[in-house]
Amino acid sequence: MGLKKNRLMAEDLKCYWRGGEVERLSDHCFQQMDNDQIALVCIHGATTSHMALVRAAHRMRANVRTTDYVLLSGSSCVIVLPQTLFEGAQTVAQRCHILLADIEYELQIVSGIAAQIRLRQLYEDRALVVMPASEHATLVLRSTLSQKRETDTLPYLAFLSSYPPYEVLHLFPYELACRYRCVPVGVERSALTLALCQRLEQEIISHFCEVTQKEIFQVRCEASMIDDMLSYWHNAVPV
Repeated sequence: MGLKKNRLMAEDLKCYWRGGEVERLSDHCFQQMDNDQIALVCIHGATTSHMALVRAAHRMRANVRTTDYVLLSGSSCVIVLPQTLFEGAQTVAQRCHILLADIEYELQIVSGIAAQIRLRQLYEDRALVVMPASEHATLVLRSTLSQKRETDTLPYLAFLSSYPPYEVLHLFPYELACRYRCVPVGVERSALTLALCQRLEQEIISHFCEVTQKEIFQVRCEASMIDDMLSYWHNAVPV
């Protein structure tokens, strides 16, 4: 009876999310995930939080690696992390709670043989794969509103799947990062994405542009994430 309910809810999801945002877990997709080193972050939501969990699944899809998968099956969401050890899955799980603030849920991490068994069950249950918004999933959820108005809300960076690489950190002076409590988290052509707790004044941003020779794209994150990244930067990367 439980399996039938899951399948019915999956059918409802297929109707609700139009535009190619979800698809069935195919044989090819399952084979790509089926390897020895894999970890799963399993999120079991309350039935009353079902559609909220669906929306959160799309947020999580935009905030994990392009090689990861986000699956939906009934009132459960599973983040599949190929080539990831248990410790790596813990890091992802710790940062998921921000995206699940409006949901009643239980979270479990499984790896190894247990992960393989759970993955096969999802395959048999005809789980749905949440597809990225584009070919290259972005690390941040960018606002569709113009940033030209001061009243605009900064795009929100919920979490990073990994610390910013040295090549990105090297683009921004560590001293400025500590002074203004901000950290570069990504670079795309002429734009440097800068994570901070609140919007900085235009005069400061103009100074950053001069120093880095790049445009600055601001995203907001929690203060604890800034502290964590600054600590990593200080201890693991030459400054």
